[in-house]
Amino acid sequence: MAHILVLGAGYGGLRAARDLAKSTPAGTQIDLIDKNEKHVEKTALHTIAAGTNRADAVSFDVRSVLPSNVNFIKATVSKLDLDNKTVEFSDHEDITYDYIVVSLGFRSEDFGLEGASENALILQDLETAQNIYKTINQNIANYKKSNDPADLSIIVCGAGFTGVEILGELVDTVKILKAKYEVPEIKVTCLEMATRILPMFDENLATYAVDYLDKNGIKLLTGAKIKKIEPKSVVYMDGDTEKSVEGSTIIWTVGVSGSDVIKDSGIDARRNRVMTTEFLNLEAHPEAYFIGDDSAIIPKGEERPYPTTGQLATAEGSGAAFNIAAALNGKDLKPFIYHSMGTVASLGQNHGIAEITDKNLKFKGPFASLLKHLSADRGIMEIAGIKTAIKKGTI
Repeated sequence: MAHILVLGAGYGGLRAARDLAKSTPAGTQIDLIDKNEKHVEKTALHTIAAGTNRADAVSFDVRSVLPSNVNFIKATVSKLDLDNKTVEFSDHEDITYDYIVVSLGFRSEDFGLEGASENALILQDLETAQNIYKTINQNIANYKKSNDPADLSIIVCGAGFTGVEILGELVDTVKILKAKYEVPEIKVTCLEMATRILPMFDENLATYAVDYLDKNGIKLLTGAKIKKIEPKSVVYMDGDTEKSVEGSTIIWTVGVSGSDVIKDSGIDARRNRVMTTEFLNLEAHPEAYFIGDDSAIIPKGEERPYPTTGQLATAEGSGAAFNIAAALNGKDLKPFIYHSMGTVASLGQNHGIAEITDKNLKFKGPFASLLKHLSADRGIMEIAGIKTAIKKGTI
């Protein structure tokens, strides 16, 4: 019988494995492989970084949500050999396959910026998120000894989706820490190269988010091109003028790319994202499917690939599973067509903005925050089942 490998237990990988368990012929061997035994809700990492949530609230054991006919293997992927249908690991013997779903997730991208890797805290996984909050605490607590204003200054590099959500959480965090450590005002500054933030939202909603952050003491510098990051300082260009912001805590949220396994395997890709066919597989290797942060698929009539989100990865996981099952059952493959349910960004625990695409509905404030929580619950339910959603979510 066929042997299917699913690499990565993120949104796409978990959904693919669970769907394959239901749709493939009896006796099909399905192995889900990840270097971690826990799935982490990557879309909630900003709450861990700001200390507004617990690690156990945004993670669960992978094995606990897998059907009995899916085998979990804890191993670290090092290389893909598509020609020989083999996966190499740094801590496990090689495994061959008949079909493969590659969903290894993202890595933070510093674009080679001087000082970024040495002096900034990059948000990438649960460990780095926890380290960010630990650093914020340590620096603020240290102020009474140091009297260094930089210890009361937090700098967020990048006002993309993740950056804005971290800023929203920090609105509450700095108030709590100010009272806890009895220190003067804690400054939060964000530097963003673009002049318009959150372009995926209606302009009125994006403006609402900017105004909300401004009213709550967040200083947002747009049109600021970061030049380098020094210890306790971010140097940037404001037009032709070089300026800097001082801060002991520097958080980097500027960009992401796919897994370095793609590059290390010699697979043609851009920023480790592989261009797939409309079926989510490769033309030269139809048995190999790439989804989530490791893939790029351009919808018909568009010039750019879909933006990578947890919602998209989940849908692609389902689409890849459908096509593998179709191939095994001798049926036609189905082109992947994505219907976004909308976009929701949190601005702290009780505020946000939301846009429901197909119905052209827009929300802001507490109701949008509720939609964010419900969206997270739905996301968990789609990849882990209703029991886990009830246990981890608000439903």
